Amino acid sequence: MKKRILLSILSLLICGITNGQNKMPKISGTVKISVEEGTIEANVTLSDYSHLNDYLIRLNSGLNILNIESLEPNNFLLGFQREFADSLRTYETISYYFPATDRGEKFLPSKLKFRYAGKFPVINDTISNHYQTKDWKGNIVFMNGLLRLDGVQSTWLPTLYDVDNDYQYDLMNYDLEIVCKDCQQIYLNGCKPINGQKAHFTSKSPKEAFLFVGNYQIQKAKYVTALNAKFSETQLIEFDNANKKIIDFLSTYTNIPYNEKIHWVQAYMSAKDTGYFAFASNPTFVLCGNPPSDLKTTFNEQLTGDFLFTIAHELSHYYFGTIKPCNNTMEILINEGFAEFLAMKYAISLGMDETIKTGLINISKYVNDDNFIFKPMGEIQNLSDFNNRQTYAYEYQVLVLACIEKEIGEDKMQKWIRSLLIGETPVSNKEFFQSTLKKVINNDNQFESIKNKYLIGSETIKYINETIRK
Repeated sequence: MKKRILLSILSLLICGITNGQNKMPKISGTVKISVEEGTIEANVTLSDYSHLNDYLIRLNSGLNILNIESLEPNNFLLGFQREFADSLRTYETISYYFPATDRGEKFLPSKLKFRYAGKFPVINDTISNHYQTKDWKGNIVFMNGLLRLDGVQSTWLPTLYDVDNDYQYDLMNYDLEIVCKDCQQIYLNGCKPINGQKAHFTSKSPKEAFLFVGNYQIQKAKYVTALNAKFSETQLIEFDNANKKIIDFLSTYTNIPYNEKIHWVQAYMSAKDTGYFAFASNPTFVLCGNPPSDLKTTFNEQLTGDFLFTIAHELSHYYFGTIKPCNNTMEILINEGFAEFLAMKYAISLGMDETIKTGLINISKYVNDDNFIFKPMGEIQNLSDFNNRQTYAYEYQVLVLACIEKEIGEDKMQKWIRSLLIGETPVSNKEFFQSTLKKVINNDNQFESIKNKYLIGSETIKYINETIRK
């Protein structure tokens, strides 16, 4: 979901952080869905989480709570309060907590049961006034007999948020029964898609709870499973091969094998828009777009263009997003820059050096905009330190990374990225970010020069403009 460097490239072609507590919650129970009626009804239990002193529980604002029950250490119905000041970036959620006193202290039982339900708009045709004005990753979309629910922003399951560490527990273990009386296929991220109206999913490792249900075709290839893509046999083979080439490159570049079976989902866009957007819920990658911007048509027309870079960017989130999880809001931001950089490196591996150089120059206009307000990567502390997330995440950061590579060389840049992916320390940790770079450079004077030019201070744009045009 971005104005990426690759949009500029296309025009040329065509003209996780791991939290210190690190105990992932478990969600279990039953969720009932109707794609025809636009309804979600849940009876689920949240358990196995770490004790948190200051917490919130996020749930989608369209889901109405019947009650919340403490199961452990004692069994009773809980009173709860809303925290209106808290929200995700796109304001999908309402946040709840259990007051211990009237002075603001909070109480968190060790096991909770939630009962809630919601009804959402259903889009079943292409009449313009039946569309929404916009669509985005966290939107709950019932459309054309399908439902998509992402596992981060839509919060269709109760999701714990650690206020002290700005950490949302998006990754959960689950033992869920999904029932959809008017569906034929059900898919929950991290498990195999099921043909049927009822499915029991048990995760083997913590995953974002992306859900895709409805009536659609499941196509299986060696490396990729495609849901609702409607590929021909030839297209499926080509698509599988395209993904394989990218994961081979990423595995070699990072020195970390790509160990997940890839699932690509074709979902629809609820807004009347001619484009598409994509997002990752590893190992699931979702493209939201309507014909002619759907997965099949886009793939068929742009196998060597923008869509190929979309694949590369999203698959890169296996490294900056799964190997290094990104539940922290700053980690999410920084990981987008590194995923974009890895997609750029893949393009260069295809011999597109000059195209990439021109594309970087083209996107530099966004960071040179006088209205763009920001703090450099070495100084940024929170999302209020910039005024345009798109420009910061997908243009400014990739320009900084490209400039650092020009200064230190491709080999050292590769070693730095490999070192960032080792261990549990988040990439957003300033000391870790800079100390790993300093170690790879192995020259104090050169490190200080790069730090002062691109990571701190008020002249980073000036140095970007100078370096990117060399």
